Amino acid sequence: MIGDQAILRASQWCYQGVWAGVTKWLCVPAAPPELVGAEDQQVRAFRPALGYLRYRKLYFWIGLFAVDITLVVAWLALLFARPIVGILLAPLFWFVIIVPDILVYIALHLRYDTTWYVLSDRTLRIRRGIWIINEVTITYENIQNVSIKQGPVQRLYGISDVVVQTAGGGGAVGQHGEQNLSGHTGLLEGIDNPEELRELIMAKWRTAKSAGLGDEYQRPMANAFMPHGLSTPAELELLQQIRDLAVRLAS
Repeated sequence: MIGDQAILRASQWCYQGVWAGVTKWLCVPAAPPELVGAEDQQVRAFRPALGYLRYRKLYFWIGLFAVDITLVVAWLALLFARPIVGILLAPLFWFVIIVPDILVYIALHLRYDTTWYVLSDRTLRIRRGIWIINEVTITYENIQNVSIKQGPVQRLYGISDVVVQTAGGGGAVGQHGEQNLSGHTGLLEGIDNPEELRELIMAKWRTAKSAGLGDEYQRPMANAFMPHGLSTPAELELLQQIRDLAVRLAS
C-alpha cells in the first residue's frame, strides 16, 4: 500500500511537473473539443472509463518487464564477461531501462486525459492523440451501424469498444484497441456502458433521420411504384428516355 502511494505521488509529480512543460510546448489541448456555431440543446463530453487506463497499463507493465529483464540480463552478462566495459556502460544501460519507462507511463496518462468523446444533438466528435491530434466528426444521418467489440482482457476490466460506421466505412479495430480505421469509422475506446451509449447514438440517429422532413414515410411509398433498384422519379424518367432512344435507333 505504501509502495503504491509512493508510485502514485511520483507519477503525479512527473505528470503535473515535468510533462506539463512538454504538453504546453506541444500545445496539447486538455479540454474537450468545442462545437463552434452549434445550437445544440444537449452536449455530452466524456473520456474513456478508468478501466481503460488500467487496461492500457497492463500491457505497459508486460512490455516493461519483458524489455527491462532482457536488458538487465544482457548488462549482467557483459559485466561478468568484461567487468570494466560493463561498469563503463552501466549508466547507459540504466538510462535506457528507466527513462523510457517513465516517459511511456506518463504518456499513458496523457493519452487518457486528451481522449474525448463529444455527443451533440447532431454530431459525434472523437478526439485523441498527443503528438498528432486526430479528430473525427460524424453526423448521425450518415451512420450505418453501431457495434460493440470486447476482448477477453477488456472483459476483465469491464470495458468495451463502440464502433460507429458510416456510409462507405469499413476500417478494422486492433485487438489492443489501436485505431486502424478509415475516415468513415469512429472508434470509442474504453466504454463501461456500451449498450447505453449505443442506444443513445441510435436514438439520436432516429431523431436526425426524421428531422421533421417525413423522408422515412415518403420513400417507402414512392418505392412501391418504382421498378426494383430505383428510388426517384428522375431515375425512372431517365430510363424511359433511354428506352425511347433505343427504339428510334432500332427502327
